[in-house]
Amino acid sequence: MKNNIAVARLWHKLGKYEYFCLKQLIETFPDLQFDFHIVLDQDMHHDEWTAKILDLNLNLKTYSKEFMQSYAKIYDIDLQQYDFNKFIHFYHILIGHYLRRVEMYDYMLTYEYDIIFNTVDLKEVQECLIDRISFGIHEPDNANCDKALLNQICQLYQTDITSILKTNNINLLGCNAGFQGISLKLFDEFISKSGFDTMLSIFDFDGIYKKDGTEKWGWERTVFDTQEQSFYSLMNQLYSSEFKILNTDKYFFAPCWDDFDGYIDRAMMSNIVHFTGHVKSTRMFDIIEKSLQNG
Repeated sequence: MKNNIAVARLWHKLGKYEYFCLKQLIETFPDLQFDFHIVLDQDMHHDEWTAKILDLNLNLKTYSKEFMQSYAKIYDIDLQQYDFNKFIHFYHILIGHYLRRVEMYDYMLTYEYDIIFNTVDLKEVQECLIDRISFGIHEPDNANCDKALLNQICQLYQTDITSILKTNNINLLGCNAGFQGISLKLFDEFISKSGFDTMLSIFDFDGIYKKDGTEKWGWERTVFDTQEQSFYSLMNQLYSSEFKILNTDKYFFAPCWDDFDGYIDRAMMSNIVHFTGHVKSTRMFDIIEKSLQNG
């Protein structure tokens, strides 16, 4: 087992918000050692914040999307049939597969750039990281946030997996993929050529538009948008005997939308906040700017 904790995700670039994100993690957990493996959408981006990130002297390795596509090609797949750029979140999954197969990590922390820690006292998280315990943070308003692939995974294993999920998640709470401790052993069945092909078959690579050109909506759109989250959450629970839902009173991901009164204030009651959505709340930017100004 690797001594350091792998931290992996697809990020936009190495810029201001990513600098904050990295600095936040290492300052909150100064006694832990992290290896950062980040896929970059804009891998050629370089500005003053990129330089600041390099000055942090982290164990940081970045990957272009082209590199990850080349990695997938070792399985002799058709990248026109499986268009990763139509299903951009597949890079989140591919980096996990790479870390298991090539780098041989057992455990990974997913960490989005829009995660904010509300306190430095994250003892429960630290204990999970030290002991490599798989964990998730639930979404109280959306138990189905990770159920998009439930039927597909049940079909994959030819069994109803809900009884297994209930072993450590009795109420089948939905977990968000933005900050999650993951057992990379879940990829072991997908290392071979046939296994990788099976993994690909679980997902929808067609993008947000149907073959007739109309946009997907309703449950069909939900399945597409949350399939990566569903894969990691459900498979993580299946392959982790000690999977843990963090204390639901202290850790939860609620909607962080400026358009609705009270949403942000409620979300900020959690020890960790995930500012989800394509349009980020002004509160997130205010928090980051204040933190950076204070050094």
